[in-house]
Amino acid sequence: MDEEWLTYEAVGDRLAISPSAARSLARRRGWRRQLDNSGRALVLVAIEPRPPDDQPVTARSPAGRRAVDPALATALESHIKTLQREIETLKEQLSAAEARAAAELTASEARAEKQAADFAARDAQRIADLAGERARADKAIGAFAALADRLDALAAANQRQPFLKRLKQRLVG
Repeated sequence: MDEEWLTYEAVGDRLAISPSAARSLARRRGWRRQLDNSGRALVLVAIEPRPPDDQPVTARSPAGRRAVDPALATALESHIKTLQREIETLKEQLSAAEARAAAELTASEARAEKQAADFAARDAQRIADLAGERARADKAIGAFAALADRLDALAAANQRQPFLKRLKQRLVG
């Protein structure tokens, strides 16, 4: 293994950790430390040799993040695609449900309008029936009033005549 002097920022970039985590790691592992000409701290880090060209090299994550396992990334991408398909299916189901609800609402409104028209027709028929009943009742009241007037006139005429005269009229005629 080769050794190289690196700043904490460079160590953090290579290990995908933050510079402060690189500083703590250097302290824990007891890495040698020295200052460069500009006063920045450098640590002596053992560098592993690069993998052969036939082995795939994984991309490094930005500083402060861990490297992602390619199998995990593939699995997550596959899961994301599955979730996107499920979202599309749910959107289609939602659209169908909204269409059914709109159709049911339209049908309900049509039934309500039909019922309102039926009630209005029944009310008009009842009003007409009541008007006819009132006319018959007024006619009957008029007939009873005329009859009452005739009876009152007869009663008044009968009271003026003496009893024997009234009796004679009944017997004769």
